Amino acid sequence: MSEESQEHFVEQTQELVIRRILVALDTSAHSLAALEAAALLASSMHAELVGLFVEDVNLLRLAALPFANEVRWPSSSRRVLDEVRMERELRIMASQARRALVMAAEQAEAEWTFRVVRGAVSEEVLSAALEADLLTLGRASRPLTRRTRLGSTAQAAAIRARRSVLFARKGAELDLPIVVTYDGSAVSERVLATAVQMAQSNESNLIVLIMAGDADKAPQLAEEASNLLQDRVAHAEYRYLPVNGEEKLPEVLKQERCGLIVLGGESQLLQGQKLYRLLDDLDCPVLLVR
Repeated sequence: MSEESQEHFVEQTQELVIRRILVALDTSAHSLAALEAAALLASSMHAELVGLFVEDVNLLRLAALPFANEVRWPSSSRRVLDEVRMERELRIMASQARRALVMAAEQAEAEWTFRVVRGAVSEEVLSAALEADLLTLGRASRPLTRRTRLGSTAQAAAIRARRSVLFARKGAELDLPIVVTYDGSAVSERVLATAVQMAQSNESNLIVLIMAGDADKAPQLAEEASNLLQDRVAHAEYRYLPVNGEEKLPEVLKQERCGLIVLGGESQLLQGQKLYRLLDDLDCPVLLVR
């Protein structure tokens, strides 16, 4: 690897400094997991935590309709929706979200801000994310089944967010190895640089999945990645995954018991429904780099 390539990689790493982390909060378990992950990053990167609670205008409109009912899960009990009650419950949730943010920020010794806005949740989150370096949110809000599917806000962020996005989940073990894909492209260099930064932030090991259309090229790509990494992470291992093996990626990742997977937002793995299926199948948090 040339000195020029090494310098380029270092420059890429330096450009990925995270100063403001936006956390979309709704007091759900996955949302609080997102806050935990954001606080961990804020502590290691000396970043500011920015909490956002969105009063869902669609819920308020629904509550204002005559004969609107809420069905509670899992009891299936019903109660009449009331606009005044909904306003009160949203204020309570916002207060709970703020307290959680304050506690997380104090523990991380990070500066923080918190604001409440009213509107369509996905649109407000995506708009606020433009003023941050990283958007962190739970992969779902309140799942109705034991199988957690990707929530509507997470789906919108996956496709439309113009910033990097960290999809968190309850029960994630962030101290496990970080997994990143590498195919030798400029995009994958940026993704690898980000994975290095994340690994350094919590002293994690790195697992590099080498994406090669030709198995004979895999050793060369692994050597390139190794030369780029040098001594920037405590330990790195390399795996080979065919470039058309995206359907096997969730299975491979589950076998690795990863703490975080870092992928490029422009990767061919992440186009349309492929991205939704991948995020649905994965049990570990996912960071999309943009």
